[in-house]
Amino acid sequence: MAPKKITDFTGFRTSIRLLFEVLQNAYDKDKMQEVLQNDEKFSKVDRETVEAINLFAGTDIDIDEKEEVIDMCKAWEEQKNEGREEGRELGERQKIISLIVKKLQKNKSVAEIADDLEEKEEVIAPIYEAALSMKPDYDVEKIYELLEKNKKLA
Repeated sequence: MAPKKITDFTGFRTSIRLLFEVLQNAYDKDKMQEVLQNDEKFSKVDRETVEAINLFAGTDIDIDEKEEVIDMCKAWEEQKNEGREEGRELGERQKIISLIVKKLQKNKSVAEIADDLEEKEEVIAPIYEAALSMKPDYDVEKIYELLEKNKKLA
């Protein structure tokens, strides 16, 4: 029987039960949250089971190599918070790119934009150059991707 079709996990006594429960809910973050928070078994999961869950369910639960037992409830919360933080940073970066593009379209120089945004020219210049290279499109997401790619090359 496929793990997705199982509805009663009580017949499983080993860590395979935890793996199957997570697999069942891996694509529904709300349901996953509910399962992890309402079942005490997930507060003490052995490292090998968490590694299997990461592998098969596509999760990225942080595993401390020093710990034999992982609190998946806590690790899941931390992972969610990291995702929110990354999203916030992405939004901020895209906002500054958007502001620079608007000023670039008004033919402002790097120095003028830096002054307007109260930022250093060294911060504005790479964004300005990336945006300029996409003229006349100025797609904020493409500019962001170009900057990220250039950052990895540097």
